[in-house]
Amino acid sequence: PFDHPIETTKATAIYNMHTYWSKKPHDAIRQYIRHYTKPGDLVLDPFCGSGGTALAALMEGRKAIAIDRSPAATFITKNYCTPVDVDELKAAFEELKRKVKLEIDWLYETRCDRCGGKATTAYTVYSQVFQCPRCMEKVALFDCPEVEGRTQKGKPKKIRVCPHCRDRGIAEEISTSGEKFGAVPVLVSYICENGCKPARDERRHDDTDPRKREFFEKYDLGKIREIEGKEIPYWYPKDRMMHAPEDQECWGVKWRAGTSNFRTVDELFTKRNLWALAAIKYNILSINVDQSLKDSLLFSLQGILLINSRMCRAETTQTQNGTYYLPAIFKELVSINSVLTKVRTISEAQSGLVLSSTNFMISNESAQALSLPPNSIDYIFTDPPYAGNVQYGELNFVWEAWLGFDTNWHDEEIIVNEIRGKTMDDWATDMRKAMSECFRVLKPGRAISLCYHD
Repeated sequence: PFDHPIETTKATAIYNMHTYWSKKPHDAIRQYIRHYTKPGDLVLDPFCGSGGTALAALMEGRKAIAIDRSPAATFITKNYCTPVDVDELKAAFEELKRKVKLEIDWLYETRCDRCGGKATTAYTVYSQVFQCPRCMEKVALFDCPEVEGRTQKGKPKKIRVCPHCRDRGIAEEISTSGEKFGAVPVLVSYICENGCKPARDERRHDDTDPRKREFFEKYDLGKIREIEGKEIPYWYPKDRMMHAPEDQECWGVKWRAGTSNFRTVDELFTKRNLWALAAIKYNILSINVDQSLKDSLLFSLQGILLINSRMCRAETTQTQNGTYYLPAIFKELVSINSVLTKVRTISEAQSGLVLSSTNFMISNESAQALSLPPNSIDYIFTDPPYAGNVQYGELNFVWEAWLGFDTNWHDEEIIVNEIRGKTMDDWATDMRKAMSECFRVLKPGRAISLCYHD
């Protein structure tokens, strides 16, 4: 048995090529593969997720079969396990950037309030508007100062209070669970392209500087209004989440009233970023490069979709992992810059990625019915779904909709999901079938390592 401590870290470029749910570091899996197999052996993962087992096997000179019912998962696995020429990838991105430049420049253009010259929006902060229960004024949460408050049990906590009531000496809490009146832009960070030092500056919707307030209204809000008044000239996904019926408000376990109250994929994005992401995808498909490079660019796009949605928290520039949480204050990033950051991460990872084998196969078949002969696999390392703890189908839906993949496979998902009527008994039955298939294809006397923890 493998009986010694695992030494691993998630702080690597390889791990950060793509953030997947409940992901295990590939170098931890490598230690198991070295222990249980020899070079040339065939390794299987019937719940491959982002492909850590397949990647570890190839790095150790083994052959690999990676299976997952989710096409988003197998697309990630394919890109993890396919070497890419870093210089060619960077050149492909530069070609993409050149093709989208005029449109991106138009979408994010603004003006510097110091010199009046041309500037580019770096990011925009949006805030949800709530109504004060005392004075009845509608206020952006962004404008509500934080003060020390108390929970019902008397414990200290930070609360946001109405600025109008506070001016009168009253600390009236603005609850984010109250009725929402829409998200509005409240802050813009911009980069002057006309020589101002420093180039970066910001302004607010209620700025004390009247010139900054004027520029915010005329150029920042003006640009957003201009975009809102036009039709996006590219395809983008309009799928109802999980294909829920029109009259069904709750589309899944990850739906929450107030914190994930969007019904379609496109509603997860501001119109400006929806336009930018659609333009980027269209031009990835149309540039004249090899398919492997297009796949790498689509892989980069997939990896930045959620951080470029309304899920991006303003204070951390991160999303809340494993859920569809829409914060009351969120940050709208510039999508092409996010793709650039992801391309750089992938390039760094690929530069240090040495595969001793490229002999692998990926499939979207069900783990309950493997198209493999009996006694054909030397080793299985797999990390299966833990009942309903991670809702892979729901969490992968946005990726699969954007990339045009199959989004109708969820009846075959091994999961506990009360919205879809999938019970713990269903999960146990399906998992037994999958484990029986693992037993059938595994060679006598060989091992399966079942990763079952969170």
